[in-house]
Amino acid sequence: MAIQIITDSTCDISPEKLNKLGVWMAPLKVIFNGKEYVDKKDLTTKEFYEKMKNEKKLPTTSQVNPDEFYKLFKRALDSGDKVIGIFISSELSGTYQSAVIAKEMLNSKDIFLIDSRMVSFGLGLLIFDLCDYIRRDEDIESILEKINFKIQNIKLYGVLDTLDNLKKGGRLSKTSAIIGGMLKLKPIINVKNGIVEAVHKSRGKNKGYKWIIDKMESEIGKNKIKRISIAHGNDLVALNNFKLKIMEKFEVEEIFEAEIGSVVGTHAGEGAIGVSYII
Repeated sequence: MAIQIITDSTCDISPEKLNKLGVWMAPLKVIFNGKEYVDKKDLTTKEFYEKMKNEKKLPTTSQVNPDEFYKLFKRALDSGDKVIGIFISSELSGTYQSAVIAKEMLNSKDIFLIDSRMVSFGLGLLIFDLCDYIRRDEDIESILEKINFKIQNIKLYGVLDTLDNLKKGGRLSKTSAIIGGMLKLKPIINVKNGIVEAVHKSRGKNKGYKWIIDKMESEIGKNKIKRISIAHGNDLVALNNFKLKIMEKFEVEEIFEAEIGSVVGTHAGEGAIGVSYII
């Protein structure tokens, strides 16, 4: 009996890469002025940022509904496979709860659901590890134990390039956004206990990168790192700059590069840069 991994589009692994990994994905929806777009299908990540740039109001997103998960789970079960579903933090979306409802509808003991407590390239990093365990033909109890340990020890940090989205979303006053822009303050966020938090502000992006790399060093030390994920919000030049700074400091076996998708991108905005790793 094989194991089928199912996730959602917030993992920000491209559909092409997911197909190569053999991972099935259920997309969330992005809504601009009442018009709904299927994430990663009707709207590419690049198109999303272009559209968001030209809108006065932030888009909204909607979770995957239980029926979509029901169909995916049933398809896997009908093929004789077990299912491991790993999804965006339940604190950030109702998508995980939709998966729970679908499992209850099928009343199957061969569906195992994981609340990643993560999002975007952090969720993507966990999926790569999950694929490794399955390729090694480990038993499902061992896989679940290992991935839950990784969830307890995963880190994600990001530098935001603009305060505009926080302002549009009502999380920052217009005056604060203007002052922040004048001072070139770049908020630094992390994901902790499934929630996105602001942890620091830096004067300029390069100082933000340094703060994150210093944080990495304090948490990892000089140890060789097996795999990290880095990501950008429609700014590949900035991503490459950040990547070089990481490579100067650490020996990393594998770097997964991603584009920050619509769910995080709605609030983080264009130009955000981030890294995720497991300590």
